Amino acid sequence: MPDMALGEAYAEGLVTREDIFLVYKVWPKNSNFKRTQNVIKNALKELNTTYLDFVSIQWPLKNNTDIYRALEWAYDEGMARAIGVSNFKPSEIQELITTARIKPSINHIRIHPGLNQDETVDWCLGNGIAVGGWSPLGTGSLVKDPTLVGIGERYNKSAAQVMIRWQIQRGLIVIPKSTKLQRIVENFNVFDFELREEDMKAIHDMPQITLIDFWG
Repeated sequence: MPDMALGEAYAEGLVTREDIFLVYKVWPKNSNFKRTQNVIKNALKELNTTYLDFVSIQWPLKNNTDIYRALEWAYDEGMARAIGVSNFKPSEIQELITTARIKPSINHIRIHPGLNQDETVDWCLGNGIAVGGWSPLGTGSLVKDPTLVGIGERYNKSAAQVMIRWQIQRGLIVIPKSTKLQRIVENFNVFDFELREEDMKAIHDMPQITLIDFWG
């Protein structure tokens, strides 16, 4: 399991716990308060750590309140340093916080050029909830998109770097995924330039796809 492999890595001194920001998502289907407590306890054991940096509900379901109470418990016990949600719409967060003691710190949603998520981003940021983006580079075809490639050429950057920078300038938390060191380094080198307003708008105005909920 990846959890156990990571735990072994810093147990053997390859990295320190402080070098890692651990994000853990709770699978909500068929879960409840007690089961979620056990999931978090088991995660800590497998990761060989006493705390997780961020814990969230993977996606919204009808039992959000019950599961989120377990996240609040983990926060109170020092097992989670921050808690939040993933793939929640503003209405779903509003419903959750009517019973929550601790407001979600982050809403982790799918977002990239062509899926701006303006309504959710604006609502979350306006209500003190940070927005993290998963799939920030979209599908593989976006790295060849003429608009993104053209903007990148003006800054001597790749289309991927342009997409990451666009999201950073929107005030989002961006965590692109890669298993290749060259790509990881490239994705990190986005702090030495800033997109002009017209380029931000050009990316924002790219054709949008329709987001379909696949959970429920």
